[in-house]
Amino acid sequence: TLTAYDSGKLITLGTAGGFTTTLPLPQAGLEFEFVVKVAPTTAYIIATSGSANKIYGVIASADLNAASDTGCAQASDTITFVANKAVIGDSVRLISDGTNWYATGFCTAFDALTGTQAS
Repeated sequence: TLTAYDSGKLITLGTAGGFTTTLPLPQAGLEFEFVVKVAPTTAYIIATSGSANKIYGVIASADLNAASDTGCAQASDTITFVANKAVIGDSVRLISDGTNWYATGFCTAFDALTGTQAS
């Protein structure tokens, strides 16, 4: 679980087994950047505090096919680096305005980084 104290830090995702990281409640100016350091065999998940659907933004893929760009589901509560799809260098940056989290993500393979509503 991250806190406001962690704001501005680069968080490297370096355990192949994956894990879940929980964001703090939105607060103006908080920002976090996550980068895959080890390709996951189990998903890396970034979740909002209390499963609040407060993540908005876009995820772009370098995969060159017609469906390569995917939008983060509006009002998402999780961002997932998908197991066996996400690779080293895939990343997402989250910034808060005090109400919501705004995501900008990049991945190599189509659908390796997703935004969804878990609840």
